[in-house]
This record gives sequence, C-alpha cells and structure tokens, in this order.
Amino acid sequence: MSDLQGLPPNYFYHKLPNGIEIIGQYMPSLSSISFGFQLDAAVVNEPEEKQGLSHLFEYMLFQGTKKKDARALNEAFESLGARKGASTSLETAMTWAQIVNTKFDATLDLFHEILLQPTFPKDELEPMRNLVLQEIRRRDDEPMSRIFELVRGEFYKGTPLSRPVLGTNESVQSIQRADLQNFWQQYYHPNDTIFALAGKFDWEHVVERLDSLFSDWKGQSEKASDINPEPANRVALEYSEGKQEHLCLMAPFPNYTDPDYYAAMVAAEVLGGNMASRLFVEVREKRGLVYGIQAGLAGNKHIGSLRIYAGTTPEQGHECLEVTLNELRKLEHEGITSDELERAKLQLKSENVMRSEGSGARMNSILRSWWYERKLHTVQETKEAIDAVTQEQVLNVMQRYSPLNPLTVAAIGPLSREELVGDLLP
Repeated sequence: MSDLQGLPPNYFYHKLPNGIEIIGQYMPSLSSISFGFQLDAAVVNEPEEKQGLSHLFEYMLFQGTKKKDARALNEAFESLGARKGASTSLETAMTWAQIVNTKFDATLDLFHEILLQPTFPKDELEPMRNLVLQEIRRRDDEPMSRIFELVRGEFYKGTPLSRPVLGTNESVQSIQRADLQNFWQQYYHPNDTIFALAGKFDWEHVVERLDSLFSDWKGQSEKASDINPEPANRVALEYSEGKQEHLCLMAPFPNYTDPDYYAAMVAAEVLGGNMASRLFVEVREKRGLVYGIQAGLAGNKHIGSLRIYAGTTPEQGHECLEVTLNELRKLEHEGITSDELERAKLQLKSENVMRSEGSGARMNSILRSWWYERKLHTVQETKEAIDAVTQEQVLNVMQRYSPLNPLTVAAIGPLSREELVGDLLP
C-alpha cells in the first residue's frame, strides 16, 4: 500500500487525511526501526524578541504530558529500550526514536502524548532554561563555535536565518511558559508534519497505527514569512585577545535542490574536504599557516553556500586569508584536474555509503530529501549522481557562482580589519 507510483524498491508513502505525510524505507536485514516527526517549527518561526524559543521548546516537550511527568516519561522510554531525542535547526524541528522493531507501537504511543498533550510544566521550566543558558555560555567561550554563528549571521543579515539557534542570555531569560504554549498552538499541527521511518516494519500496520493515533490531530500551522537572503560583500570582526585568529568565509553556492549540487559537492571536496585538498596542501602543508582548515557546503531551502574555516595565528592571519582567496580564484578560473575529480568522487561515494548504513541515517536522509525536493534518493542514485559529475560542470559551477563576489568574511581574534583584510577585498 503506497499512495505514490514509481517509488524506489522498499520505499513507501502515504498521506493521512489530516495532512501527515508518512514515508518509509524497509530494511529487511535489520531488527530495529528509527522514526522521526519533522515539523516547520524552528528558528525562523520564533518571534524576534524570543530567540532560542524553539530550542528551549525541544527540551520542554519531554518534560511532561497530561498523563505522565518527566520522570514517568523517561521510565517509559527506558522500559522499552528506546533511544529518543529532539533537534532544532534554522528551518525544521524533529523528535525521533530508535527502537527494536517489536516496540514500535508502544513507543509511538509515547510520541502521541508528547506531541499532542504536552503540559510544559512550570517546575521544569527553570531547570531546562538553565541547561540552555549553560549551552550559550559554552558557545560563547568557544571561538570555534561562535565563528560559525558570526559568519552565518552576517551572510543572512536582515533575515530570521541570521539568528543564533540557542538564542541569547537575554532572550532565553525572557521566555515564559505562555510563549511555549503559544508556539505549540501556532506551529504543531499535522499539515506540515512529515513522519519518516527506516528499518524492518509492516507498512500497512504503520499506516493504520498512525491513522488511529493521530486522526484527531487537526489544525493548520502558521507559515513563516517569505525569506529572501541577499548576501553581499561583508566583513564581520569580533575582537578577542589571545594567540588565535579564527576565520570563516561564506559565499552563495548551489543548494540541495540545485541541479549542480553534486558538482558543487565535488568542488568543495577538492577545495577543502580532506587532507589532499588544495587548501590543506597550500595553506597548511606548504606554508604552515594554519592548524586546521576545511571547506564544505552549507545552506537551506532558500540558498546554498560554500563555507571555509581556518584556524590560524594573528601573525599569519592576513597571509592565510590571501592564500585562501587565491585558491578560490584558481578554482574559478582553471577548474579541477581529472585526478582531483576521481579522488573527490571516490571520497564522496565512500562517505555516502558509510553515512547510509544505519536506520537513523536513512531516516534523516528521507526527511531531508522529501522536505527539500519531495523526492526520495537511494544510495545507488546518489552514487550515480556523483559519478556523473564532470570537470566542465565543476568549472561551470565555480564561474556561475564566482564565490569571491559576494563573499562574507568573519573573524574572531585580535586583528583589525586593516590588519586582516588590508586590500584583499573591496
């Protein structure tokens, strides 16, 4: 039983009358199941003055329902041998579980309580708030964590995508129980809920069980306003005393739905994805300018990005930035060699296989591809897409996006803009 034709073997789809989309990948060799509920209830949906609300919300969901307090919930999950959790990104929130497949029904019952009957108990709010405040202090004490938020905030400046996922001390302190209740009432509805599972299951039973439990879940979620990021040439500096200079660069690049996404993956891999990459060889091995450097893809539904991180010293910060920019220019003007292409493909295909062997990885892959594209990609399809990338496609991507313009540069350390950037950027 599947509502969609043409799905890959062992993939299933069904949409309940109230809007919940159910997607499964049957993995007969397993004895476990991973499942997750994903909703559009994340950072971009928060009120501006309540930043961090969606992250605190994920903690509070598990602190009590109309039937069970936090301790009873934890004991119920433990009695089933279930692993459970929640996560919040810029655009989506997810609650998930990993279980032995014979415990599916009982575990799903608990998620029905958590999602439809949360109480957000007053006596649990302060302990959970303190946990988030500790996370914020840890983030603020670690420049390598802050640098990624700094560059993202500048890259997405003027949009909700620039907000810190954890929020700030002030915004998290201001969140009250009523804010959590309002957020739940506004955004926890079936019309934008995706339920994905991977493992060994009876598909017809899964659909019937979900329909039985969640058929009374009604309502329509409020949609986030349109987000139109406009990246520009920007430099963001945060002064910090010490002997380290943390650099991060972001530039527009193909996102997950772009036909050139796999060519972009290859470009990023050649540039800074491994110890044979151009940045690692040129910046670290040949010149000894950094203790760490890497490049990879980031982004969201609205825009993709190429992101580069380098950890260096104040004395070598300017040269590190200069060599990094030169490598970007060379990649844009000259493309990659046939040897680089084959090495990058092999690395990406190996990572694809290793990331996809567990039920949890497959569940996450289903959620991502369906939310972005409303498509399902098998491991084999991804392998074929990587194999199909050519040198010409990589060069076209680099020239189409020209990552030096616009380019966002962020740094945490003692250097001024003049000392770090000089005349390297407009």
